[in-house]
Amino acid sequence: MNKAIFKLFRLGLIAAVVLLFPIALSSADRSKKTPAAQGPQSAGEKIFHSNCAMCHNADSTKDKLGPGLQGLFKNKELPKSHKPATEENVRTQIEKGSPHAKPMGMPAFKGKLTPSQIDDLIAYLKTL
Repeated sequence: MNKAIFKLFRLGLIAAVVLLFPIALSSADRSKKTPAAQGPQSAGEKIFHSNCAMCHNADSTKDKLGPGLQGLFKNKELPKSHKPATEENVRTQIEKGSPHAKPMGMPAFKGKLTPSQIDDLIAYLKTL
């Protein structure tokens, strides 16, 4: 009897996975296809995680390879450069990079990110 119950349980579990897996995939596909519909901050967060997170912390002011960016626009000055924390200065830093940054230079993202993507990234950075 225990074997029969175990087989039924296994069969039910497999059926549940088979039935729910397409629903989970469909939901994941929808979220990937509509980042702009979710707002610029959401699109900017995705851009941050795919281009910036390897060098910058979003949830801390502690340095990784580059400075931590938590509260970036709440501060009077940008970390490292000490320029005023303005959208214009952040945009310039993203576009031109900083070849002299320590321990390694920040790459320029002009041409790698579109102006719209940089706008979305800045919108996200303002939420930190």
